[in-house]
Amino acid sequence: MSDERKPPKDAADVAKGINPDNLPSIQRPAPQVVQVDDQTRSVVDEIFERLKAHFPAWKQAWPTQAELNTAKREWLAEFMRAGIRSLDQIQAGLRQAARDRSAFVPAPGVFVDWCFSPEAFGLPDVEKAYRVAMRNTHPAQAGCARWLHAAIYHAAVAAGYLNLQRLERKAGMELFRRKYLEQCRRLGRGEELPPAPIAALPAPLRKGSPAVASQALAGIREKLGVRRG
Repeated sequence: MSDERKPPKDAADVAKGINPDNLPSIQRPAPQVVQVDDQTRSVVDEIFERLKAHFPAWKQAWPTQAELNTAKREWLAEFMRAGIRSLDQIQAGLRQAARDRSAFVPAPGVFVDWCFSPEAFGLPDVEKAYRVAMRNTHPAQAGCARWLHAAIYHAAVAAGYLNLQRLERKAGMELFRRKYLEQCRRLGRGEELPPAPIAALPAPLRKGSPAVASQALAGIREKLGVRRG
């Protein structure tokens, strides 16, 4: 046997000997196909008809039927990824769309955020929830705060009581809004929020004796310099 080694081939010579037909095929996983039944297709079509009515410049986003069909598939996929679980959430998104003043169609992610708005779960809007949070996080309310919903309480805790009290209104509301919508997302995923603490009811006033009441009244009159006639 000869110990001589063959010189390395030039890259160009190697490339000439490659026949694409003889290369092993690369197995790629097939894309996941989501089966869309007739009912789902009808719902998506209705959503897009409503969107067209709310946003007169919709042709800027979907100039052709092919692009419209592609958008429907993309929006449906976004709904599934976001975990939208009910038509009530879709209706909440459409109500928000009706209030939007833009003529242009929002991005799918923006519409999904609308679907997770507090109103979709029967909760107070951000403005009202923020007022409740500001009242209940005040030191004077320690131990006696009453929360309208656990989502408001957990949003206030996540934002931080001191932060809410110290920040100016615009910054404080934006912080609370983000935390509040996070709680709405949790509800949308089917999570059950731990209940908010329940403030103890004030103890009923005990009825004093007539003698004690008369003595207290006499003391008040004496301080005010009022004499009984």
